[in-house]
Amino acid sequence: MSNLKNITVNEITSDDSINLLNSSKLHIICSAKKVGGLANTLLTKLGESQLNINRYCDMVNSKYEPGCLFPKHTLTLFPVLRQDKQLSMQQDLRKFFGDTFEAQEKYFKSNKMIFCFDEQSWPDMALVKAILQEELINRPLEGVESISFHPF
Repeated sequence: MSNLKNITVNEITSDDSINLLNSSKLHIICSAKKVGGLANTLLTKLGESQLNINRYCDMVNSKYEPGCLFPKHTLTLFPVLRQDKQLSMQQDLRKFFGDTFEAQEKYFKSNKMIFCFDEQSWPDMALVKAILQEELINRPLEGVESISFHPF
């Protein structure tokens, strides 16, 4: 599946989406921003403390690799682009998407995925979306009925 649907923040943070996250039918992938990010909003709605949210985000960003919160949540935190990684951004994105797809196939097995990125975390949204689309063509995800992309 390579067609990405657009989705709004309100749809992502709605009670319906939170219920889908709690039932493992939805896998959300978002930037590991502690403050002002979607990860913070979603994890707060899922009952996580700010201390845990900060810990999750710090771990993902310090290791510079995606962090899956499975089995507790069907949420993957995507590291924020580091300035020293500008030159390897395309390769990093391909690896990060590959790791996320692997987690989806092995653990999450959700039928709906939402990729959410912000321009402070990944400044070239067109590139992020293009690489995601290429990777989805190269590695179709079985059982996934819907994939959405939300740049904000």
